[in-house]
Amino acid sequence: MLVINKQPIGMGKERMCFVHPDDPRLAIKVQVGDNNQQIGREIRFYQRLEQRGIDCQHIPAFHGTCQTNRGDGIIVDLIRDFDGQISHPLNWYLARGFPLEEFVPRLDEVRQSFIENLIIFNHDLTIGNMLVRKTSFSRFHLVAIDGLRDVVAIDWLDRIPFLARRKIKRRWQHFMDRLYRSREVTMQREAPAQESHAER
Repeated sequence: MLVINKQPIGMGKERMCFVHPDDPRLAIKVQVGDNNQQIGREIRFYQRLEQRGIDCQHIPAFHGTCQTNRGDGIIVDLIRDFDGQISHPLNWYLARGFPLEEFVPRLDEVRQSFIENLIIFNHDLTIGNMLVRKTSFSRFHLVAIDGLRDVVAIDWLDRIPFLARRKIKRRWQHFMDRLYRSREVTMQREAPAQESHAER
């Protein structure tokens, strides 16, 4: 059993994420509460990708399951920048004034990769769990760390490529709509207008 005695590096409604106590390159996701459905769905999601031979740079690699003093967990890559720092989410950059336009081409890359590899995600995919992984001072790509897999009761339709791609495109459009309506982007759009009024 792995003993986790440090604070989580991320926390959602249903799970907490910790640095692996024995390997700083890995993260452990542990369920909050007694309901392990989300972990079970994520395990099945990764197993299906493995069966299909999918290796995608836009999602963390899966390294199996484990038992911890905080409950059952799954082990995935811990997304870090080239300098070793844990990567920040997209909303962190947007809130600090980095223009959305800088990230749109990388978002398009994620969309295309998900469509090509039939990687279905759910409505939990937000800009808060889309990490900006810096590979150098000037280069980066995006990694979705949560919101992956589908949550429908009957998911065999997701195995039909045409239907899966249609669902991915539809949900990606919803994701982008939420992004453009987000507080961070709204503040960026309002800032030039406020500055213009101040100059007057």
